[in-house]
Amino acid sequence: MGESTRKCKTRRNSRDSSESKDIISSLPDEVLGRILSFLPTKHAVATTVLSSRWKNIYKLISVLDFDDSVSLSLRDDLGNERSDNASFKEFVKQILSQLERSHISKFRLRCGKNIEYCLLYEWIIAAFCHEIDEFELSIDMPIPCVLQLPQLFCENLVVLKLDGKFILRVSTSVTFPRLKVLFFKEVTFHGYSSIRFSAYYESSLNYHDLNGMLSRCPLLEELVIDGCDWNGLDLYFTNHLLKRLTLIDGLSGPIDQLNGSIVHIDLPNLVYFKYSQCLAERYSIRNLNSVIEVHLVVCFNDDDYDDEQDLCNAILDLITGICSCRSLYLSSQCLEALTSGDFELPIFRNMTLLDLTLGQEVSWSDVLLDFLYSSPCLESLTLAQGVARWNPSLLDGKFLLKARAVPFCVKSRLKFININDFKGYKEEMRMIKYFLDNAHGLKGMVICWDRQSRKGDLIYKAKEILELPKSSKSCSIAFE
Repeated sequence: MGESTRKCKTRRNSRDSSESKDIISSLPDEVLGRILSFLPTKHAVATTVLSSRWKNIYKLISVLDFDDSVSLSLRDDLGNERSDNASFKEFVKQILSQLERSHISKFRLRCGKNIEYCLLYEWIIAAFCHEIDEFELSIDMPIPCVLQLPQLFCENLVVLKLDGKFILRVSTSVTFPRLKVLFFKEVTFHGYSSIRFSAYYESSLNYHDLNGMLSRCPLLEELVIDGCDWNGLDLYFTNHLLKRLTLIDGLSGPIDQLNGSIVHIDLPNLVYFKYSQCLAERYSIRNLNSVIEVHLVVCFNDDDYDDEQDLCNAILDLITGICSCRSLYLSSQCLEALTSGDFELPIFRNMTLLDLTLGQEVSWSDVLLDFLYSSPCLESLTLAQGVARWNPSLLDGKFLLKARAVPFCVKSRLKFININDFKGYKEEMRMIKYFLDNAHGLKGMVICWDRQSRKGDLIYKAKEILELPKSSKSCSIAFE
């Protein structure tokens, strides 16, 4: 009995000893440095308080992530706690000066208006001294400042993200042989005014415009241009490995800089395309045979078009160029531009999902049948902003019944219908009935009520819809 108890205690003591053993600290320094690289830099540095074993491990991290919105608590030589802003500046300076790695897998710096430009200059120059795979700057600047990228730095980049009022200068001799992801927000590709500091500035050099820079990125796979100023030039997107392209006006980009311009797109491997810009004068689009998902949100000024047919032709050029897509999202402005003149849609042979948003001066009777006839493989249809969202008097609820024939996709392919901001107008009810009568393969219909509708009316209309006959026995109707 006593011997059994001693054996049990021995096993328990052995287990407690193994559980209390610091296995992590026994790992090699290089491994610990890699582990700390997964943490925010401030947390990685905080491990120095664990024990003397961890005192210098943070110097081996391969990811630097600085963010002045993160609270720091550093103390001066007298033990007094510094302000967050002073702590952040001291923290960044200290880490950059003590880093022992020549290769950094990721450098990320986010800071606001309270950081002096001379400090930003020093930090960026310090970062340029390392081989960096991913480089990200997000700086809230009240006025623009010049940023010039040196050749040795650019040769190693795989990811480059610039968010801030930078005047970007890239020498015509600079290339980006490894770059795969490029993100620009509020960046200007020209201009020499309001300069507060310049990184590696040499006034004698010639610099790339946006097109020239893109031509030096042979491996580019993802490009985002958000609220940038490229001086209203024609745009050329011909990076044959590019898979994702996002063009957004943003809050700072000149809204009319594409007026009179031509956008050239030749991207055989593109799978995702988002265009939220003013309409260009013309689009030259080739080889978008791989594109899967397309979002089009355009803006335009009627005064810029002498003939409304020119406005229609501009958006039709864009829509025709992406007609190989599988999913298409069109904004209300797209439909307004399209219906400003006579149009004939291309055949969307691959499209299975269509999301249309109704415009203020557009009725579904103006566009819906055209899209249904042109989409033989359509399976999912979303009518955003309702069937008669803006002006129910514009909608002829019988227009579908007057059609020459039921579109092929409706009777043979359509499986899901989503209708948003549904009010329950008589014209809307006729459209619901039409789809339930003719969509033989329909599996589901989701109706989202307009928020301003009265609850009593909603209950009555929901009951009426549920009692409508359905050609598809497997169709379910849901209300949200």
